[in-house]
Amino acid sequence: MKFKYIDIIAIISILFILACGLGPQTPSATEPAALPPTQTPLSSPTPTIPTQTVPTESSSDPIYFRDDFDTQLDAGWEWIHEDDSNWSLTAVPGMLQINAGSGSVYDDTITNLLLRSAPTGDFQFETKVTFQPNADFQFAGLIAYESPLNFIQAGRAFCGSLPTCAGDGLYIDYYQNGEFILPNFAVPYTETDEIYLRLVRESGTYVFHTSADGSEWILRGGQASAGQPTQIGLAAGQSSADIIPALFDYFEIRSLE
Repeated sequence: MKFKYIDIIAIISILFILACGLGPQTPSATEPAALPPTQTPLSSPTPTIPTQTVPTESSSDPIYFRDDFDTQLDAGWEWIHEDDSNWSLTAVPGMLQINAGSGSVYDDTITNLLLRSAPTGDFQFETKVTFQPNADFQFAGLIAYESPLNFIQAGRAFCGSLPTCAGDGLYIDYYQNGEFILPNFAVPYTETDEIYLRLVRESGTYVFHTSADGSEWILRGGQASAGQPTQIGLAAGQSSADIIPALFDYFEIRSLE
């Protein structure tokens, strides 16, 4: 078969173009441009509201009991030989007034002896009293009571006719099986009519403290007692003269356990 000269030239040209890769090329698929990472909107943080826990009364609260003598006596009090004409919560508002008459604890003739159950273990109890004794044997203060024969009372009193007296002063009267036990730690006290009284029971010993302001306390003395007082409270009496008022501002018991 014979080829024309022009056909040979055309074939050579085509071969040359293919060899050089200059022929038309199939375009490759273009890779998509990388997209920015998806940004998921962050939700706004929900504010945390602190939980407010209402405190409950702790069983370890040292204040076991307190009566501020506002309008009525709190539950739990017991009057021994009550004479309602000689005690009041209204004569001086905010205070318990007990008029100190002639009766005494040791012969079970005292009126208006105010008592409540004593705690177990070690504890202290206190009051603030306004009292101005001026005759034998006027007394107002705290008492740890088992019976008329066994009790300890500590407070403000007047005693001027016995060797153990200190006039208007502070005293601890301890009766065991009906006998008066010395010492009574008598000390004069005439600074003011008002005084804070505290009796502390620790391992069977009763220690008497007083304070002029309720903050700084002075140790007055103590008595070891083999008795088992079942009640504590307030006493006012033993007057050998006219009845005089004793004003108690509050009564408080604190556990020492």
